[in-house]
Amino acid sequence: MQLDLFEDNRSGILTNIANECILAGDLAQAVSVYEQILLDPAGSRSAAELLALVSEWRDLLAGIEMSGTVPGQLHIIWNRLQKLSHPALRTVVLGVLINAIRNQSDPEQIFIAPDFHLGQALMAAGRYNEAADSFCAALSNRELERGRFLGWRGDALTLAGNTDEALQCYLVAFCEDPVTVDTHSIKNRKIIDLLRSLHDEAMDDLDAAEGTAWLPVWGWLQGVFVLPVHSAPEADLVTAAEFESLIAAGNCSLPRIWFDMLVCAERLPGTSSEKQELPAIRRLMKSSNRFVFDLYLQKIRARK
Repeated sequence: MQLDLFEDNRSGILTNIANECILAGDLAQAVSVYEQILLDPAGSRSAAELLALVSEWRDLLAGIEMSGTVPGQLHIIWNRLQKLSHPALRTVVLGVLINAIRNQSDPEQIFIAPDFHLGQALMAAGRYNEAADSFCAALSNRELERGRFLGWRGDALTLAGNTDEALQCYLVAFCEDPVTVDTHSIKNRKIIDLLRSLHDEAMDDLDAAEGTAWLPVWGWLQGVFVLPVHSAPEADLVTAAEFESLIAAGNCSLPRIWFDMLVCAERLPGTSSEKQELPAIRRLMKSSNRFVFDLYLQKIRARK
C-alpha cells in the first residue's frame, strides 16, 4: 500500500509552512495555515496555542503600523515583547517595532524608563553597530541621563566587538554620570568583574554612596581603563590649590576630583609647571583618600 506522505505528516508540514509565513512577516497567512491544521481531527494542541499567539500579534502589529501611532503605544508593544519567546515571531515583531519607532519624530530622543529606546530594540535584534549609533545620537539631548546612554553605548560596542571604544565609553559614563549607569545590564565582562572587585575589595574603605563613582580610578588601578592623555597649555594647568578648593566647595564628588588629579599627575609629557605641581597634587591625593592613594603608590612603584 502506497503511503500519502503529505497526509501522514500533514500537521508537521503545515506547521513548517506557518513558520515560514511568520519569518516572511505574513502573520495573516500564518493564522490561516494554523486554522487549516485545526480543521484536521489530529490537529495538535500546540497549533491551537500558536494560532492564538500569532493572531494576537497580528492584531497588535496591525495597530502600530497604522499612522498616528504614539510612543506610549510602542512602549506597550515593547513591554509585551519581553515575554515573547517564539524566535521567528520575536524577530518579526522587533523589525516592525524598530521601523515604527524610526517613523516617529526625533526617534533617538524617545525614551521611556527603564529601557524603552530605539537603541535597545536594535540591541535586541542583534543590530549592535546601529544600536551604538542610536545611543550616540540620543546623547545630543542633555536632558537624557548621560550615564545610562553612555553605558548602553558601551554595551552595544562590546557586542559589536569594538572593545577599546566600549571601554572608553564606560569610562566616560562613570566619570560624567555614574549614578544613572545601568550597572545590572552591563554586557562587558571586564566591567562586570571590575564592579565586583570594587565591591569585594574596596567598599570597606570607601563611601558606599560614592562607590560606583570610584570606578574610573579603580579601573585604572586594575589596568582596565586608560587615562586620557593630553598636554594642556600651561595657562590651563589646574593646580593643587584649585583642586583643594574644588574639594572644599563640595560641588563635585571626591571620586571625580580624584580622577582628575590622577590624570593630571599621570599626564605625559609634563610641562615644567606641571612637574612643579606634581608633589602638591600627590599630597592632596593622599590627604583626600589615603586608601586609594596607597594603591596608586603601589602601582607607580611597580612600574619603575
